[in-house]
Formats: sequence, structure tokens, C-alpha cells
Amino acid sequence: MVTYRGYKTGVMYDEETSYGTGSTPANAIKGKISTVTINKVNNLIRTVGLGEGRNETFVAFGNFEVTWSIEYEIAAFDFLQFLIGSLHGSGTTAAPYYLQEEAFMDYTAGADSGLKSFGLEVSSEDSGGTDDNDTLSGCIINNASLSLALGETLKCSLDGFARTVTSSASATAFTADTTKPWIFAQGNFNWNSSDVGRITSATINIANNFDPEVGRELGSRFVEAAEPGLRKYDWTITVKMTDTIATTLRDHFYGQANSPDTGIKDAEPTFYDLIFNLSEGDVSDDRKAQILLENNSINDISKPVNIGENIVELTINGTAKAGKLDTTRRPVKWWTVT
Repeated sequence: MVTYRGYKTGVMYDEETSYGTGSTPANAIKGKISTVTINKVNNLIRTVGLGEGRNETFVAFGNFEVTWSIEYEIAAFDFLQFLIGSLHGSGTTAAPYYLQEEAFMDYTAGADSGLKSFGLEVSSEDSGGTDDNDTLSGCIINNASLSLALGETLKCSLDGFARTVTSSASATAFTADTTKPWIFAQGNFNWNSSDVGRITSATINIANNFDPEVGRELGSRFVEAAEPGLRKYDWTITVKMTDTIATTLRDHFYGQANSPDTGIKDAEPTFYDLIFNLSEGDVSDDRKAQILLENNSINDISKPVNIGENIVELTINGTAKAGKLDTTRRPVKWWTVT
């Protein structure tokens, strides 16, 4: 009996040339994948009519549904182009790689703009020759969560949907990416042009709000088009309570010093820039990366005080309107020092 193992499973992707077609997955995601999950549902139509008894008398195929999720340790951000938008740059100090926010799906030949779908292949090899292979087409990233905590690597959780899947008993040869993942000691959180000290964890969530049902039509069981919804950025930090936090982030949350703004004269809060920095150093060949969000505001602060804890720790949740504007909106940059 053949069994399949995670350590003999490869995950590869490739950009599509039109929705649901035109990819040949051969690219490894840059980082270390810990989990990949594929869910397939027939959504069977089950009915019975009056006078036909208590049991079902008709069962038919319904809408075919494919959802997937991946958890991995991030080494580079190339794959997130399918979450945010087009990939640009050359990865140098003068011309960093960056991901540009895009509003629409665009498969125009040669165009380096627009969101695109991708093919995803998950292949488990067996030495006896009977492999287990699933190739998903029309893959869309709907949600992403990037998180960094003390003593851990930079982690990313992704989920989305696909148009359909093809399975086979022949796995594609896989070569794992060897780029080092980012770790907690290389990161810091910058708010309003100043680094925030004593942070123990930070998470940035990005939602695309695609609705696969919008892309369905009569005559097909499958999603026939991908239509992006409203993009949303949310973030969370946990931080030790210090006087700096009390006089800066707390007052930024209030909208003024020491007490909540009435919200009458100033209906909107003052907005601030947020930059999540990652750096190996400043000499040649050191890697650097940034997640840059602008028009940030703080939605809520939780401050539990426990007699058993040495220092009070806050959980702060906030939102951003968009990626940082730099001729275009560029929420992610990364490069190698040159």
C-alpha cells in the first residue's frame, strides 16, 4: 500500500495567462511551507418530491468548489503579487523589488499591471511510481496574515479559492527554495517615523474580499471569472506598557491628549504611517524588506493587568487605508544592499 508524506511533497505555482488556464506550475514559493490544505466540494443537489416517500430520489452535481490554504515562513515576497498586485524592480538598493496595488484582473500580454490568478500544484512522490498530484487552476489569494513574534520566523498564512482541479498519479520534479526565512531579531515596527520599543508580536492582515459566487454563471459548475472586492488592511501589535506608549500610541488612539476626542469638529482621526522593517544589516549582500502602510488609525486597545505578570502588556488593533504612496501605492518592498 502506498502512503504519502509531507517531506516528499512539493508545492509549485505559475502565473496564468487567462483566468483558469495557461499555467505550468514550476516555481517554488520562497520560504519554508509547513502546511498546505486543499478542500474540494461537489455541493450535491439532493431532492425528493411529494408522494415519493421519505428517501431522496434525485442527486445531481452542484457548484464545484475548491478552496485552499498555505502556511509558510517567508524568505521573499514574490508570491504575494497574487495578493496585492504587479511585481516591479530589480532587487537592488537603487531599484528594490516592490508590489504595487492593483484594482482589476488583467491578463494583457506583456502588461506588468493588474492582478492575476495562478496555477498551483501539490505533488507527493512515491518511490514505487504511483504519485499523488493535484493541480489547481484559477487560484486566487483572498486573505493573508503576516506575523512575527519573539523567538519565531516571519510567518504567512494564505487562503483562497480555485476554479477547478486536475489530479494524476505523476508528480512534477520539485526543487525546494533555499533562501533563509526572516526571523524576529531582524524586525522592528515603526509608527509615525519612530520605532516602537518593547513589541512582542506584530501581525498584518490583508483581505481582498473576492467572492467566487460573483464569478459563476449558468451553463457551468465552475467559477468562470474572478472579481476582486474591497481591499482591507488590518494590523495588531502586542507591546509592553511604557511611558512612551502611554503618551504616544494611547493619545493617537484617543485623537488628543489623555481623553477621547468628541469626534464633532474632527470627524476623522489624525492618520499616521506604519512601516514594518526587516533587515540583515547595511553592508553589501545584506537583505532588507519593508511593509509600508499609510493613513493608519488605532481602533481598539486592550490592557489586562494581572498580578502574576511583571509588566503590563497591551494589545493594539488598527487599520490602514492603503499601501504607502511612492508614485504608486507600494505596500511591500525588498532588496539586497548593493
